Amino acid sequence: MKKLLLLSLLIWLNGCVNQPKTDSVSALPSEPQQQAGTKAELSNDHQPVPLSNHTSGQSLSELPDVWLRIQQQIQIEVPNTLDVSQQRDFYRRHQSLLKQVSVRAEPFLYHIVAELERRKMPVELALLPIVESSFNPIAQAGAPAGLWQMVPQTARNFGLKRNEWYDGRKDPIASTNAALDYLQYLYNNLGQDWLNAVAGFNSGEGRVQKAIAANQAKGKAIDFWSLNLPKQSTIYLPKWLALIDLLQHAEKYQVQWPAIANEPYIGFTSITGPVDLNQVAQLTQLSLSDVKTLNPGFRRSYTAHGEHSLVLPLSKMALFAKNRPQLRAVRLTETRQYRVKSGDSLGLIASKNGTTVAKLKQLNQLKSDQLKVGQQLFLSVASTAGSNGREPSASRQSASYQVKSGDNLWLIAKQFKVDGAALAKFNKLSANSRLKPGQTLKIPASRNKATVGTTDKNRVYLVKSGDSLDKIAKKQKVKLADLLRWNALTTESLLQPGQKLQLK
Repeated sequence: MKKLLLLSLLIWLNGCVNQPKTDSVSALPSEPQQQAGTKAELSNDHQPVPLSNHTSGQSLSELPDVWLRIQQQIQIEVPNTLDVSQQRDFYRRHQSLLKQVSVRAEPFLYHIVAELERRKMPVELALLPIVESSFNPIAQAGAPAGLWQMVPQTARNFGLKRNEWYDGRKDPIASTNAALDYLQYLYNNLGQDWLNAVAGFNSGEGRVQKAIAANQAKGKAIDFWSLNLPKQSTIYLPKWLALIDLLQHAEKYQVQWPAIANEPYIGFTSITGPVDLNQVAQLTQLSLSDVKTLNPGFRRSYTAHGEHSLVLPLSKMALFAKNRPQLRAVRLTETRQYRVKSGDSLGLIASKNGTTVAKLKQLNQLKSDQLKVGQQLFLSVASTAGSNGREPSASRQSASYQVKSGDNLWLIAKQFKVDGAALAKFNKLSANSRLKPGQTLKIPASRNKATVGTTDKNRVYLVKSGDSLDKIAKKQKVKLADLLRWNALTTESLLQPGQKLQLK
């Protein structure tokens, strides 16, 4: 999935996420119905294509490019002010930004435009996420977050949920519904002027209302250009207007907007949690990164209990429907937060809480082992069960297990209370074999004396900072080869402080 990979790599680029947002909303419009789906395997084939106003009478649906679809419906007039001209010149000099934006926007732009058309709102509003976040759905700087950079209170007022499992502001579909609700509300309450509405979206409804009231008291006009607004708004609006102008007159300004197909890109389905997103990735032949790129609202690799909307490429919807019966239940046995203390390490925290460093990093989306004092970590121990939600029985004659990310032979052997070497032999593997997510292992019968581990009678060594396999073997007077075999490790395996090693 070259395109999704590129999108994941570009997602770090945050654009214009420091605009102040004000939480002052007094009325809540009803939540709209979520629109059905869009297409999708992301590829790296965004070729800059000059837009042309000559469409030979084509209908909107017949246009080849969604940027062109927006262009043909532009109605907002753009004044040639100094501020607009400066922002226009900036984008003309940095057209590489438009390519980066297009890669990020491709999964969601058609949906946003279709929703604006359905609501009969200006399609130019689809360009606002470029100013807000450079179309980065996980952008966050301070309180605002997501494509539309909504602050927590406004997000709550317009129906977005936020908890330890999910942040609706980072859900491109849910946040678009909320943002458009908010913009319509602002339009209705700020003089029915879309420029005022956009200014209110940026600086807060209260500030614009105050400026309107001041002008009305003096008998002055209440359009955006006549209002006394914070400097940030006088910069924000020209950025948006400059983009509108560059799209409407792309040929005149020699600006190339990388093509985005004018067709649905993603589709929607529902899942009932808890669900491991790794399983979703396997069943759709996507990577976990692909799934999370399309579903950035999920804060973990597991969903919470209850029903959730899942976004997938349209090209994968049929495959997911076919493989859905294989989606296994996940039992969440613990969900709490832990505050990192001085002297803590991932290995130590994992050891104390009955989990692994790999699972901790996966649950908390950590890219390194570095921790900061005061940092909040999620501690959730999840065990994958059959479709009926029951744990594997230790008394069965045999069992099978599908390898998950972060697994190794020793961890699986420990989970099923069997000997690691016996588990390897049972599956015709060596003690040093590397496992792949999705690989199926056969688990020996746990009551078979030849395979049952005697963990309680064995010595266990707790890895300390600075330890190495060679040092531990010498200190404990065991052969390095035995130490590796007992723990299903290789000489290249990395140790973590707090990790437990079997010493037989």
